Amino acid sequence: MTTIVPPDAPTSQIKTGRLVRWGGAFVLEDDDGKTVELRLMRVPVDHVGKSVTVTGHMLTPEVMEVDGVRAA
Repeated sequence: MTTIVPPDAPTSQIKTGRLVRWGGAFVLEDDDGKTVELRLMRVPVDHVGKSVTVTGHMLTPEVMEVDGVRAA
């Protein structure tokens, strides 16, 4: 079986950091204090304030569409 991936398809990425609630959004904060806004399908309330690993793809350099969240 062959899987054809379009050249403009988003590449999956993995990022680790602390999940923070920021206003009405969630962000991932890395060790340097840089943040990435997360677009989530479900609210990961069990992970807020904790170190997590997120998997997804970048919509912009500052926004990630998340496929999954797990404890780091």
